Amino acid sequence: FEFLSTQGFVKLSAMMEMRQYPEFVSEEWAHVLAWDLFVGRFIYLDGTKKNIPTPHSLFFCFLLGPLGLVLHLLTRAFVLKDANTILELED
Repeated sequence: FEFLSTQGFVKLSAMMEMRQYPEFVSEEWAHVLAWDLFVGRFIYLDGTKKNIPTPHSLFFCFLLGPLGLVLHLLTRAFVLKDANTILELED
């Protein structure tokens, strides 16, 4: 456990240090925008197709990234009353 917590802090400090470089910030910003675009689109289209509410999932997707996708998959399983749909990313 100590190894994981040490490595986590090292990586966080490295990220904070790299944010001083414009090249890193622009690459990271492009990565975040690509995530928001593609995953947000998936959430929206999947919700529209299956009549699932998506505003909360889109909000968290744009705010916290992967949490929005997880929330959408859980919402989909709850609305469709089928836990097997959590892992289905197509159809």
